[in-house]
Amino acid sequence: MVGTENCYNYSNAKMIDLHNHILPGIDDGARDLDEALEMARMAVEQGFSGIVATPHYGSGQFFSDINRVREVVRELNQELVAQNINLTIFPGMEARLTADLLGCLSKGTVLTINEGRYVLLELPAMQAPAGFENFVRMLLNSGKRIVLAHPEKNIEIQRRPEIIYELVTLFKPGEFLVQITADSITGDAGVSALTTAKYLLENDLTHILATDAHSPTERPPLMSNALQLVASIVGKDRADKMTREWPRAVVNGEIADWNLSPRKPQKTKRRLRFFFK
Repeated sequence: MVGTENCYNYSNAKMIDLHNHILPGIDDGARDLDEALEMARMAVEQGFSGIVATPHYGSGQFFSDINRVREVVRELNQELVAQNINLTIFPGMEARLTADLLGCLSKGTVLTINEGRYVLLELPAMQAPAGFENFVRMLLNSGKRIVLAHPEKNIEIQRRPEIIYELVTLFKPGEFLVQITADSITGDAGVSALTTAKYLLENDLTHILATDAHSPTERPPLMSNALQLVASIVGKDRADKMTREWPRAVVNGEIADWNLSPRKPQKTKRRLRFFFK
């Protein structure tokens, strides 16, 4: 496993949630310990035994401090043991793509997933910036790899989802992974996110299914319905890999069989904007 003494090794066969805002009082996720514990209990009921805590970095007003994140992860894990909740929390961050992100990673002010190889990377909401592939290359050259967070919610990718095929096939297996969110495939994030998530699944362009949970009530850590829907599209074996084997490999910094054989999708027609009634 690649990482530091702050990493946690994970070998449980149950699901692991690679994107979750469970840490209390850090960002727009759990407000306090009670909410975090309720989210943890819900996650266990859904079949999770591990969660990567991914507070925002560089999104809006949130620039989470790595030492504070490590401290709260340790405290929450201790409380889970005390409460007899069979769940392990791993450190991480959801890093927004910004001009200084490479510098922040090199200076160690941004946490990777379980302090290993993979960066959970979030695009700006409205676009996939020009030259993004060059940024990816620089990140790879620095020894990192990417898990792209919920691209199905990005407006430009919703208009032209074949962007993801171009990116996935541009790099070696395991270097550029795609994470979609449970509420997208259930339709709770809207029609555009649902349509794009299904497109990515149907063309074998996704590797991780996560909850991106923020609270017990608003965007809760629910997976069972989404997992069934994903399995109906990609099959049970791949759906299991997206929630078990592949997230575990990311957390442990291991080499996995990513089964990267995406289908070349047909180009989508851009949606026309009409300015006249």
